[in-house]
Amino acid sequence: MKKVLTVLIFLMTFSFNFVEAEAFDITSNNVILYNLNDNNVLYEKSSNEKVQIASLTKIMTTIVALENIDNLDSEIVINSEVFNDIKEYAQAGLKVGDKVTYRDLLYGVMLPSGADCVNALIFSISKNKDDFIKLMNEKALDLGLKNTKFDNAIGMDSKDNYSTASDLAILLEYALNNETFKTIFTTQKYTIKNLNLKLKSTLLTYGKSLDVSNIKGAKSGYTDGAGVCLASIATLNNVDYLLVVLGAEVSNRANAVKDSLLIYDYYDKNYSYRSVIEKGQVLEKINIKWGHEKTYNIKSDKNVSLYLKNNINIDDLVYYYEGVDELNYKIKKGDKLGTVTVLYDDEKLTTYDVYLQDDLKYYHPIIYTIMFIALILMIVSLIQIKNKKKKRKKRTKKSRKKNIIG
Repeated sequence: MKKVLTVLIFLMTFSFNFVEAEAFDITSNNVILYNLNDNNVLYEKSSNEKVQIASLTKIMTTIVALENIDNLDSEIVINSEVFNDIKEYAQAGLKVGDKVTYRDLLYGVMLPSGADCVNALIFSISKNKDDFIKLMNEKALDLGLKNTKFDNAIGMDSKDNYSTASDLAILLEYALNNETFKTIFTTQKYTIKNLNLKLKSTLLTYGKSLDVSNIKGAKSGYTDGAGVCLASIATLNNVDYLLVVLGAEVSNRANAVKDSLLIYDYYDKNYSYRSVIEKGQVLEKINIKWGHEKTYNIKSDKNVSLYLKNNINIDDLVYYYEGVDELNYKIKKGDKLGTVTVLYDDEKLTTYDVYLQDDLKYYHPIIYTIMFIALILMIVSLIQIKNKKKKRKKRTKKSRKKNIIG
């Protein structure tokens, strides 16, 4: 339940704050790139199109297997059934009678993309293939993968075995929360000790002429129907990325890797985290009613950095405050005052909540009332005194006139 909740949070957050889309010279037909630090989409290309996904199917195969295995070090004996209908597909090199562990099989599925290891897992975990495929489709439903369906665990081309770049990214993000999956996904070489069988990630094969050192983990795939595919993660300058490319041109089997490296390199060179709000920065000034001070400066209580293009001039950012426009004694320290929206070129970059950070001193309304009444009484008293003086002056004048006449 906790893992599913994590994915639901991911689903609710990744669609926001799209970064400016770029046009890349790539052969892949379907692409999606995430900044995992923020769970934001950075780039996408036909990411919701249903397509064949080849051996990226094995991401689901592996995570379903992991969640249905009690002991990864339990041993399995390989039988002849494992090799049925897989002659045309990549194999890890198992033989009838071999003794291997579930752990060995999982590495065999993910690194060399072994169909023999897939079948060995299926027949050990479920009674038959259909039961295991049912588990895969149930997991897809649990994760909200509405454009995904499986009818085999290997990744054979089929009208009923498909997904999207977007769905696969969600699936991979979920799977990476499983530490065993993450370890396997980020491993490039593994040895089945009992057989002295050395397994190697297909990434190393596709990357013979390319520098793949920045790719932290990957699963590749290829069929005639799917083209060349790659799901990968990378960490560059402390930014964690997740990238899915599907349907790359098959004339060069390394095209999916080339496309991935190009996209990673572009964002690494042209984007970075930029400070948009500094701790203590004055974001707005508002009035204080009945306060010892007339105005209050709303300040940021932390530094806020955003993943932005390097050519954005921070001085051109606009800060728009919306919230309480006048403080009074009812508003206490820690209360939310409103939000500050950071804009660049009329585009919202982020929204930041602001709070009252200080204990303010006020003149109590009763004191103001007493002072007001006292002022009125004083004015009335002064008027009365003034009127009395006028009356005295009039009486004095009348008295003088009488004396003169008399």
